[in-house]
Amino acid sequence: MIADSVELGRLPDVRMSFHLMGLHVRQVDSRWTYPSHEHPMYELHWMIEGDMQMDVEGQIYDQKKGDLLFIRPGVIHSCKSAGSHGFTYFCVHFSIADPAFSKELERHQATCYNAASPLVKELFPFLTDLCNLATENRSRPLSAAKSMKVYAAVFELLGTLVEQLLQTGNVVLTRKELLAGRIAENIEDSIRSSLLHGQMEDSERTLVQDIAESLKLSPSQVNRIFQQVYRKAPRQYMSEVLLKEAQRLLLQTDLSVDHIAMLLGYKTSAHFSRQFKRWTAMTPSGYRSGAERECPNDR
Repeated sequence: MIADSVELGRLPDVRMSFHLMGLHVRQVDSRWTYPSHEHPMYELHWMIEGDMQMDVEGQIYDQKKGDLLFIRPGVIHSCKSAGSHGFTYFCVHFSIADPAFSKELERHQATCYNAASPLVKELFPFLTDLCNLATENRSRPLSAAKSMKVYAAVFELLGTLVEQLLQTGNVVLTRKELLAGRIAENIEDSIRSSLLHGQMEDSERTLVQDIAESLKLSPSQVNRIFQQVYRKAPRQYMSEVLLKEAQRLLLQTDLSVDHIAMLLGYKTSAHFSRQFKRWTAMTPSGYRSGAERECPNDR
């Protein structure tokens, strides 16, 4: 018999997928320039020392020590030195798969924040942490401990960024966005339930039907709403979550492939292996072996 229990507190499940690219600290001379370009990621460009001039779609920003530029995806920009002694800057590009977060970032169109602004003052400790980590690990791979420190600093940075942007007003999600978020949470909960209790036996079709019933929608409405907000079907989202969990278990545990397949709700390891190879063009064992070769032990 399971004894009665009283839940005294709970945080909602947190699942946020982000990608960091090109995080670096660089010192350049007075002749340095970077030509016009655009990219599909957000960019934070923080001036550590010196002066720089950034052209963002024809708008010129004179960036001085401590100033921060926030450049959105698809925006054409170029930069050059604006002083006689060059400058030192920190830059990070990132993308994030979270509709509410992305909506807040897109709602605020300001590009340049000076060093004395509340936003830059709040971001300063996290920018500094990331700069230090980048400098310390310039010529060697990150250890597991350092990787977690990078994750922690990035989450603090992004959380503080949105918190500061929210000071100018609240974002009100549409009913469609709220429903899509609840559908995603239901999908994630079903996979997490499998990992915790080994009870995910429903097919993807049955899962969508159960979610539809819980939200008092039809399966077709669930599929349509989710597609409109997340730009993918619930089935594809479920596959992506399963893949991330499979990759995590393969890299971060010593569990056998058979055991991982069972935890993720697959009836046989052969079915899991076929699905994993369809996702990644690699077998689970091959994926694990390749990662081990690329990530040698700390020296």
